[in-house]
Amino acid sequence: MPRPRFNKLTEDKRTRILEAAAKEFATYGYESASLNKILEEAGISKGAAYYYFDDKADLYTTTLLHYLQELLTDISFDAGRLTAENFWSEVAAVYRHQFMHYYERPWVFGIAKSGGPVLMETPAEGPMATLWESAQGLLIQFVQRGRELGMIRDDLPDDLLQALLIAVDVAHDRWLFARWTEMSPTDISFAAERIADTLRRLLEPR
Repeated sequence: MPRPRFNKLTEDKRTRILEAAAKEFATYGYESASLNKILEEAGISKGAAYYYFDDKADLYTTTLLHYLQELLTDISFDAGRLTAENFWSEVAAVYRHQFMHYYERPWVFGIAKSGGPVLMETPAEGPMATLWESAQGLLIQFVQRGRELGMIRDDLPDDLLQALLIAVDVAHDRWLFARWTEMSPTDISFAAERIADTLRRLLEPR
């Protein structure tokens, strides 16, 4: 987590640092991202950076947590409003909302899918663990509601089903991010329909 001095910076300066880091990590992944390029883009010296972060991993973790929190907060999901008739159209609507909301800032998705030291295993404690629990809670609600409505298969263990859901979601978002600059809003909307349909084909009862 960042040092206290980072939180004392103005909001504009914190945003500039986090955006520069997110763009670099999203484009090149954690291992290949250049700390020097991030600092140059953010307009801070390497010496000053160590007043705010311990190292590259600390900067990555801070950036990842910031944008994951933004993504999770933006999810408008109410399991109670799902019915057998609207189940998959509502799933597509959630994806469409997020894709279009971040159309001008694709690095928000890119950083979330970039990989790095904090994603190697589920965190046991701290802000990342709290965020992970919230995301897991939404996923569990989705699966439980889908099974109640007969829309999601019940022949797979819960942990395997959740792992499959996450894997498909991550793979699709990485594919989408790599082509984002070539896509129109119509293409992005179609992508939401496609991922919802892919999940439907994976999850529907056999």
